[in-house]
Amino acid sequence: MNKPTVPMSLKEDHERWSQVCGAYTAFVAALLIATIAKSNEYPRAYIVIALLASSLPSLVALVFLDYHVRVVQARRKSAFRGLAAGLGFLPSLLGIATLIGHFSLIGGVLFLLLTVFWSLSIFGVAVGASGDPDSTI
Repeated sequence: MNKPTVPMSLKEDHERWSQVCGAYTAFVAALLIATIAKSNEYPRAYIVIALLASSLPSLVALVFLDYHVRVVQARRKSAFRGLAAGLGFLPSLLGIATLIGHFSLIGGVLFLLLTVFWSLSIFGVAVGASGDPDSTI
């Protein structure tokens, strides 16, 4: 039987998103430090460092914008929040793929393809099933 879902409050929704985004930001920061420490061993480490470093301010801004948009202003959408997400996630994912590609080109390409696939799948489930309790997505 399908149990009716209790919608999360805006604050609970923000807290969950904040934890996920904060963990990802910490991962990117740790990867940046590790790449800087081993930069002499990677021929294109400067590309990875530039991509990871440029994504960090946007990832931090995303957490703060999310709080102000979702909790303080009680809105679900914001162009600035979307911009911060794009400028935070895209360069960091490209940096991770570049680093993986240093060791395995196939691994780097598969990482990007699977990231795009699962991002679209999650988006499809979140949007496609919203509001329909009988959805099979």
